[in-house]
Amino acid sequence: MTTDNLNFLDDGESITSTVSQLHHYFKATHSRYKLKQGDLLNRVHVDAKQTAQVQEDVQHLEEVIALFGILTDSLSVANRVLHSEAIAQIIGADADVYKTHLEDEKEQTSEQAAAQRKVARQNKE
Repeated sequence: MTTDNLNFLDDGESITSTVSQLHHYFKATHSRYKLKQGDLLNRVHVDAKQTAQVQEDVQHLEEVIALFGILTDSLSVANRVLHSEAIAQIIGADADVYKTHLEDEKEQTSEQAAAQRKVARQNKE
């Protein structure tokens, strides 16, 4: 079984390593928002004039924190499953999800052309 398109991977990465990186990213982002929420909650007690705005900001952060919590939990499960010995034995240690992606010349040319188009669009603006 071969993966049709791994262009979303950087050179030398695997799907498994990307899942791990995403999990750590969302976990760190979740933590940063929790800290920001704590800072905002501390401000509620300091300045009564800003209380309404701070409470609105806290409510928004709670929604963001819930979203990143869901993403973190989902990727944590995917990360654990992909790294479990049982799964590696079932799908094989040589499965595409474990293989590192190495760009071929066609992919490099395509990415360079896309980057040049993006730069040209930015220069027109």
